[in-house]
Amino acid sequence: MNTPLEHDEFSAAATNRFRDLVESVGVKRFAASMGLSTRQVNRMLSGAQPNPVERIIRSLQASQTDVGDAVLSYICQEAGGHFVKEPGTITEASVNAVKECAEAIAAISDGELSKPDEQEVREAISALAGLLRAVQYGDSGESTSPSVVVRPQQSSANSARVAGG
Repeated sequence: MNTPLEHDEFSAAATNRFRDLVESVGVKRFAASMGLSTRQVNRMLSGAQPNPVERIIRSLQASQTDVGDAVLSYICQEAGGHFVKEPGTITEASVNAVKECAEAIAAISDGELSKPDEQEVREAISALAGLLRAVQYGDSGESTSPSVVVRPQQSSANSARVAGG
């Protein structure tokens, strides 16, 4: 079972991921591509202010799960991949995969492939990948892949938390 990370552990993990992004191209280039000063990037790296990785995760936590999932799906598509939500049981994953595949088949049955059709196909592929994971890991839903569950910041009036994802 996933255990929530303390705020400090979460911030450190987010900062390390952000540091990886910055170091991959250098502070000056990263800052310029983000429209920031190098001072701002260095403040984020030092933890003096939240970095974009932490802000993305916090914004997903503050949103409804389906909206957060849609945003994650968009981010993954922009990065050349796709978002696969952790499945529940094998039965749930099977039902979802059949539903999504049927919708994809219906969408492309006219021989045309529009943007909405592409989305239906992506959702079917994601559902099939979720089914595969459910079969690999059984009904326990536990996988060996790392996942991070974080407590919302205490200062937030809305202590919504995105589950799954």
